[in-house]
Amino acid sequence: MIKSITTAMEEEKKKPTEQENKPEEKKDQNWIEKTEAKIDEAAEKLHQSEAYRKADKKMEDATKKLFRKAGRLWGKLK
Repeated sequence: MIKSITTAMEEEKKKPTEQENKPEEKKDQNWIEKTEAKIDEAAEKLHQSEAYRKADKKMEDATKKLFRKAGRLWGKLK
């Protein structure tokens, strides 16, 4: 009986601190959402930039060249 009363009292003590943490958690979540939105916006601008398109084209060409060489070597190894 005493143990259950002690447990109930401990739970009552915990409740106000849990409620106090909720606004902080909401604030943290709000900051996270704002940050993610900024990152997404910056990424979209980057993907639309001319420099990104040029780099993407160069990487695609290099990849094709690499696989073509690998294909030729593979044919010679058989």
